[in-house]
Amino acid sequence: MLKKMLILSFSIICILPNCENFNDNPVVSTDEGAKFSNPSGGSNYVDGNYGGGDYYPGTENFGEYIINGFINSNEDNLSTFGIDVDGGSYTFGRKKINEGQFPPKESVRIEEYINYFHQDYVPPASEPFSVYADGAPSPFRSDSLHLLRIGLQGRELSTEEQKPWNLTFLIDISGSMSSRIELVKSSLNILIDNMRQGDKISVCTYAGGVGTVLTPTSLSDTDRESIKGMISDLQAGGSTAMASGIQNAYYVNMSGYLDNGVNRVIVCSDGDANVGQTSQEEIHELISSYVDEGITLSTLGFGQGNYNDNLMEQLADQGNGNYFYIDSESEAERLFSEELISVMEIIAKDVKIQVEFNTESVIRYRLIGYENRNIDDEDFTDENTDAGEIGAGHRVTALYEIELAENPEPQIAIVHLRYKLPDGNSDIPLELEITNNDIASSFSTSSQRFQFTAGVAEFAEILRQSPWVSTSFSDVEQIVSESLSGSDDRDVELLELIRNVQTID
Repeated sequence: MLKKMLILSFSIICILPNCENFNDNPVVSTDEGAKFSNPSGGSNYVDGNYGGGDYYPGTENFGEYIINGFINSNEDNLSTFGIDVDGGSYTFGRKKINEGQFPPKESVRIEEYINYFHQDYVPPASEPFSVYADGAPSPFRSDSLHLLRIGLQGRELSTEEQKPWNLTFLIDISGSMSSRIELVKSSLNILIDNMRQGDKISVCTYAGGVGTVLTPTSLSDTDRESIKGMISDLQAGGSTAMASGIQNAYYVNMSGYLDNGVNRVIVCSDGDANVGQTSQEEIHELISSYVDEGITLSTLGFGQGNYNDNLMEQLADQGNGNYFYIDSESEAERLFSEELISVMEIIAKDVKIQVEFNTESVIRYRLIGYENRNIDDEDFTDENTDAGEIGAGHRVTALYEIELAENPEPQIAIVHLRYKLPDGNSDIPLELEITNNDIASSFSTSSQRFQFTAGVAEFAEILRQSPWVSTSFSDVEQIVSESLSGSDDRDVELLELIRNVQTID
């Protein structure tokens, strides 16, 4: 039985006071695939991106710079996208801010900032996930605008339900990794410590050529230290042949394939690679073909200055895995201790959301983030449409900014969802109705977690230089500080990050 918790709230974000440090105007999307220049003027542009534009090794790359715009509901009342549970954008931005720099605006994917943090959703008992929605008036703008939060919470798995793992680490040991190879090693050591007896592990490398350091081996307590020793002996140097490395890693993983297990390749790299003789499209086809065989791919990003965020994110997207950016040992500890099961164990795949707004209640709407997860409305019911995956215990949140009619009808919207079971081929539909009874009468009476999430979104929109915001970092600091509850280290860290960014010249 689906549980419902509805909150509508405003998301307003401000342009930085020292906006002269932020040049270039975003492309603003008014519909899936449609773009127009931003309200302040300026010409349209799309930056180079992996799979679309040019990328030159030695430079940072973050893909297209697009910001979703408002859509009038009487012109198009359907908003369709695939879910995303990656968190790499937030941790990359955190590293930049802690080093006294603004993260590049193109690197800020708002949904990844939001989904890095815990929510107040209750896990379902039997269904793969629960669906929630809630909202409240905006604390930033007029009473006609609200933020709408839609959340999915994945079911947690018991120890007995967890599958054995067959993991292949593919480690980039090219010259560009020289300054970050030690963090790679320590991160993988943490992962090895959290793997279970009997899980399989293998290790591959690539630089100018490819290598297999360890073929699939069942893990025991005595093996752990010897495997760590093999990883410790790795040295970085040489050019990069990523395509050949990926092909070899799949070959090695397939040799240890578990019929009823998690078979996954984990790429550790800065993405600063030429892909060799294999084209990017061919790599995508290769990855997709192995997904069909039951082998997924995740990416762990390291480094900056030459970092190709877009490539790393796209590889994981094609591989039905997750993308994370590791900026410290503490982040590796968090990821591989707190969230390891949710990272590895998929409970639902191809999860798509279509929000159908009631045109008598909602005048216009804007999906905050998810610019590279848009799905054509007509593809929502197509079972061949690829979308996102949800891991055990994962939470996923999407925020909308909506303008309500003066006298809205009781129904605000219907949330339609479609997903497949991990081994299924047919979509399973779900629906959730959102009514105006679910909207808090004021922002202050909405849940603390809702208020915190609004602050996170606002913070990310400022960093992304959204043309829709007009608040300041100090406004966000106040909301986040007032909504903190308990002693969640991530929440406290965010507050410190917001304070730190205000000291950057």
